[in-house]
Amino acid sequence: MLIANGTVHDGRGSAFPASVRIEDGVITEVAQDLPAREGEEVFDAAGMEVMPGFIQAIGHWGVNGSMTEIRPSSQDNDELSEPITPELEAFYAFNGRAATTQQLGAWGLTAQGVAPTDNNLFGGTVSVVGLTGVNPYDLLIKRNVAMAASVMGSMRDAYGKRGAAPQTRMWIFTHLDEQLRLAEAYDPKPEEKPNDELAALKPVVEGELPLIVSCDSGVAIAHVRDILAKYPKVRFVIMNGAGLTGDEDWMVERGVSLIARNPSSPLDEAGAPAPFSWKAIAKLMDKGVDVALDGEYSNTLGAREDLIWNAAELMKELHDEERVLAAITSAPAKILGVEDTIGAIAPGMRADVCVWSANPLKTYDAHAVRTFQAGEVVYAEGDEKTCM
Repeated sequence: MLIANGTVHDGRGSAFPASVRIEDGVITEVAQDLPAREGEEVFDAAGMEVMPGFIQAIGHWGVNGSMTEIRPSSQDNDELSEPITPELEAFYAFNGRAATTQQLGAWGLTAQGVAPTDNNLFGGTVSVVGLTGVNPYDLLIKRNVAMAASVMGSMRDAYGKRGAAPQTRMWIFTHLDEQLRLAEAYDPKPEEKPNDELAALKPVVEGELPLIVSCDSGVAIAHVRDILAKYPKVRFVIMNGAGLTGDEDWMVERGVSLIARNPSSPLDEAGAPAPFSWKAIAKLMDKGVDVALDGEYSNTLGAREDLIWNAAELMKELHDEERVLAAITSAPAKILGVEDTIGAIAPGMRADVCVWSANPLKTYDAHAVRTFQAGEVVYAEGDEKTCM
């Protein structure tokens, strides 16, 4: 397959005229004026923009079931039996058919980090999956790439109404510290029964597995920062970004990354949007913080284009479409540890590619013309819309 004559945006900061050759689901060549081989399928992208497939760093597509599934509208990534469940894997909740129903390729989306909800202090691990297909094992890109944690007020709402802990911020932050302390000291003897929770957290305190912490305010971020100062090996990723000012130089010094989630989501304890500043996000990017944009939390139907809308908001501050594109392609891939597989157009990368009629970061008139996931066409302009 040859995508010919387009303007290629590699997702790593560069744009140039080129053709892209795909073989066996992998990009093998990116160069100007690549001649077509005998019998090779050619898609002429003249006048079009060729971009990496967008990545939703933390998402819940495919875990809410669908009306045709055995458990319609279920939420299999929301384990509320207890608030500390780091041994669980969100991958087991992922349903390929439910994700495919959303036709996410029509919005340029080809991958996500499927994650637990924000209702547990430690919810379990994140895995990276493709978004069109049936068998979750066929869609799996990389398993267990990060540990999901939360200090959100939603946790107290979920458990407090049942009269169970946590009901206070005292509990949340004290137990965040305590669990990490216990995991750091965890060294079971061969004759001892393993502690699944501490065994799951051990790679976090050893720096082998990033810790993505959902925070609902600047104060919550500060609390987590101070607790994690005791655990210097922990690779800390902030989820949401509400309350950041752009002056958080400690993030640069410690190498903390950010996944900025749609500020229209209710984040603070009163259920209202917490203060969120795109100017602050741009300022942190200018300082060298790795920033990935994310979509609306609940992944309702309108959220399918959230990455583009959030990118448009960031464009108002950065005025650099290549840097903004990186925030929905190569940056989330780097944060999730899959930058060697997806998030860029380069030889050796998986062929997750979207061809746009125009640059969607510069004009609202742009639309996806053809989207490839691992080299397979998952959306083509004119396809019947099955999910409106």
